[in-house]
Amino acid sequence: MPGEDYRRYFEILELQPDASFSEVRNAYLHLKRLYSTESIVIHPIANEFSEESRQEVLQRIEDAYERLSALFQDNGSAYTGSRGQPLGPEEAGDVHEHVSFSGETLRQIRQGLGIKLHEIAFATKIRLQYLENIESERFGDLPPEVYLRGYIVNYARCLSLDSGRVARDYMKRYRDWKKKS
Repeated sequence: MPGEDYRRYFEILELQPDASFSEVRNAYLHLKRLYSTESIVIHPIANEFSEESRQEVLQRIEDAYERLSALFQDNGSAYTGSRGQPLGPEEAGDVHEHVSFSGETLRQIRQGLGIKLHEIAFATKIRLQYLENIESERFGDLPPEVYLRGYIVNYARCLSLDSGRVARDYMKRYRDWKKKS
C-alpha cells in the first residue's frame, strides 16, 4: 500500500505521520469516546449530526486504527519472540498461534508497541500495581480470580490481542500456581 494511504489514516486520527503506536492508540481511544452516543461533547449538536454521520465517522476511526495497528505489527517491531528478539514481519502475524501468553510475554508485547504501563492503567482503569503484578506474575499479590480474569481481558484488548486466548493462557498459569500453593 502506498505511503499516502497511511498518511490518510494518521489524519483521521488527527496525528502526524511519525506518531508512535502509543500515540495512535491514545488518539483512537479519545476519538472513539468523543464520537460515542454518550459523549457530552456531541450531545449539544446531536440534532445537526445524524446518527448515520456519527457511525460513518466512528467506522473511519476504527478502520484507521486497524490499518495503523497492522502497519506497526508488519514493521516487525510489535512483538518479540521467546528469546526477547524482535519477530520478523512474517512471524508477527502468526504470534497468536505460537505464543503462550505469560506476564513476561505481555510485557514484551507492550514494550514492543511502545506503550507505557501507566498508559495501560489509564486506558483500562486498572491499578498500576496490579498491572505490574500481572506482568511479573506475582500471583499472590493479585486480586481474586474473577477480577483478575477481567483485568487480563482488558489488558489484552488494550494491546489489540485476542483477549480470550490471552485470558485462557494466563489464567492457566495462575491456576497451576494456585494448585502448588
